[in-house]
Amino acid sequence: MGRSEFSASAAVKDLERRWGLTLVSFAPSGAAARILRLQQLVQKLLDGHLAADPDEPLVEFYDVEQLHCTHLTLTRSAAWGPVRLADFVKPGTDPQQLCDILARETEGLGTITVTLDRLELSDNGFQLTGACADGDSVARRARLLRRLNTRLARSFNLGRRAWDTDPARHGFVHMRLGFMKRPCDDYKALVGQVARLSIDPITLSFADITLVHHRYRSLRAPHAGSLRFSLNGRPGGEGAAPSFEHLNLSPGAA
Repeated sequence: MGRSEFSASAAVKDLERRWGLTLVSFAPSGAAARILRLQQLVQKLLDGHLAADPDEPLVEFYDVEQLHCTHLTLTRSAAWGPVRLADFVKPGTDPQQLCDILARETEGLGTITVTLDRLELSDNGFQLTGACADGDSVARRARLLRRLNTRLARSFNLGRRAWDTDPARHGFVHMRLGFMKRPCDDYKALVGQVARLSIDPITLSFADITLVHHRYRSLRAPHAGSLRFSLNGRPGGEGAAPSFEHLNLSPGAA
């Protein structure tokens, strides 16, 4: 059901700068209105709970451009500054291989469709959870993650999370809507209310993925750099892979 107590340290992770490299699909613009209505539903639920400081809001919702489903974490978020080339790229590796591999594995893969049908409050975060919506999407996402995990690990020092490498988890996705910023009168009761809330499923079709060099754990803009890869491009038909330089990694160790 989630945590039974508010954690200030978890809230800090969302608020502070946390650089990293993450492969995501951002929510299509056509889904913005539905997700906004759901955020408003959460706010209405929160209106029944008092904050420790009634003049400060309990929750910070993600803006539309932040909303995303994560596919693969390449480096865990760090607070000291931009991802450093010397830490991420193995010696003797041409960094451009990262973009070449991503372009090759995404090109012609096909759209990945997911259905988010459950709302949770866990680790202070309100998130939609769900799964790939059909067999083709399950197979495409599993193939993508399996091949990227194998190929990228040969040339790059990956800081993956447990679910990134677990094939049993590759069919499941989540989208964070916002996070608790401060304690409320009864956090445990709120967790239960959120778990019991009935919502209309939201189905999203992802036609591309984006490699984000992010400044914030929440992927709040502006980003340090980003590269988009289409999932529906014809193999061999879209030219060279984008340049690694556009990610704007730090040149070396401090």
